[in-house]
Amino acid sequence: MIKKIILINIFVAIGIIIFFECVIRFFDLVNLQGYDKNFFIKEKNVTLNRPNTNFIVAGKKAKIDDNGFRIPLKNLNNNFYNKSIFILGDSVSFGFGVAEEESFVGLLRNEIDYNIFNTSVIGHNLESYIYMLNKYKKNSTYEFKEVIIFLCLNDISISQGVIKKKQLNQIDNSKESYFIKFFKNDFFLRVNVFMREKSALFVFLKSFTTNSVKRHFDYMFKQYDDNNFIMNYSNQINKIKSISSNENININFVLLPYSYQVKKKCEKKVLKPQRIIKKIFTDLDLELHDLTSDFCQNPESKSLFLTYDPVHLSKIGHQVVNRLIIENKIIN
Repeated sequence: MIKKIILINIFVAIGIIIFFECVIRFFDLVNLQGYDKNFFIKEKNVTLNRPNTNFIVAGKKAKIDDNGFRIPLKNLNNNFYNKSIFILGDSVSFGFGVAEEESFVGLLRNEIDYNIFNTSVIGHNLESYIYMLNKYKKNSTYEFKEVIIFLCLNDISISQGVIKKKQLNQIDNSKESYFIKFFKNDFFLRVNVFMREKSALFVFLKSFTTNSVKRHFDYMFKQYDDNNFIMNYSNQINKIKSISSNENININFVLLPYSYQVKKKCEKKVLKPQRIIKKIFTDLDLELHDLTSDFCQNPESKSLFLTYDPVHLSKIGHQVVNRLIIENKIIN
């Protein structure tokens, strides 16, 4: 009798879990955070999208062409006679969590007569952008003289590329409690990666209970107190400036905010990263299109990011970026 009750309770618990998993997925309350690492390759220690692949990123289908660029699932028509523009960035400009046609890159395809090559790769940073510029500036099928680099605050990080499983236990947790360290050991980190790739319920509960939006912002924010990180950022931007000058390529820089900054309505204390980045660009005599205030002043500011996501844009957020690119004439 006791065994029967235990068995019934187990099935009820499983049923409840499946029910809430289905509800969260049906109402699209959160996005899965996983991606298939088998569809990434390494080239001179830089992570690239594997050419000619189709895979799932954050629950959305993604198609990669023979150059390693994200393209629409169908109906891509590049014109050899049109001008070409390169998009450089990380998972945000890749369109993490949305279909390609709903991303601001996809929306731009319908707005301008350019061939748009989205070279964005999850995990890319400034060093990656330099590599991509040097890789494609002379051997692209379509010659390009226009580039937009979409910067996020986490570009200050020196590390780049997709996190590999063997790197999961290399996180600096020396100042954390024993309890936190225990749950950040290799086993629990692997479980965390698996669950966030497979379970929307897990992502929802983790994001809701740990305040992931603030947690990710705080982790990134601390790096702007490190002069070594700031100096490296400046040096990398200067290298990009040199490529622009030497190769006669017009490069526009667009800075996107973090969700937490918009949530805090751009309070002065949370905008320290933007002030540091703007100073770097001013010192290098470069123009920076900072969209932070546009986001904070937008009447739909609460809907510009994916739910419980620190940086990735929602469909509405992508529409806003697309509009601002056109209105601000960021593309010549």
